[in-house]
Amino acid sequence: MAGVQGKRWRGAIAVVGAVLAISACGPDSPSEQPANTAPTFAAEVPTGFDPCTQVPAEVFESENLRPDRNPESNLDAPNGVKWRGCGWGNKRGRGYGTKIRTTNLTLEMIRARNFTDAEEFVVSGRQVIVSRQQDADAPGPDRVCTANVEMQDGSLDIFISNPEYVPDTGHIPACTIARTLAEKIAPSIPAGA
Repeated sequence: MAGVQGKRWRGAIAVVGAVLAISACGPDSPSEQPANTAPTFAAEVPTGFDPCTQVPAEVFESENLRPDRNPESNLDAPNGVKWRGCGWGNKRGRGYGTKIRTTNLTLEMIRARNFTDAEEFVVSGRQVIVSRQQDADAPGPDRVCTANVEMQDGSLDIFISNPEYVPDTGHIPACTIARTLAEKIAPSIPAGA
């Protein structure tokens, strides 16, 4: 699992690097900013929905998930990009793992990166982008996928790691799993969050 964990972090860092590349462009002072600047993000992650406690238990039951051994999955990246949430693993160790976190990365920022296999749809009135946010030349890039569900000042980030060797889910595309989880979780996010 150490290799999978390393790949997860490299994928997260790749997203952060992409976002930082967007935010680093342009003039130095706010008064010099052109009208069409790169999107900015909020100082903190969205509030109003705690992915560690407010995802309905039946979602985890239906997906055979349990909290990871170290369930808290918070990350502060350079320039203020943040994730707050928890990790979940397969109850029997035979399926995919996920990190479900709020982030101050907006869908606009995700969309601007033109990630591989990006697909947009709506669930319960919220925009969702499912995409492979890892370099195409990374080992097993098709084994990870992220769904970003629209929230106020950011998004709910549902990261999937689905190694091909896990017998229960290894044959399912990671982005299919990400979409399924987004469809199950989005309706539980309160209006206004």
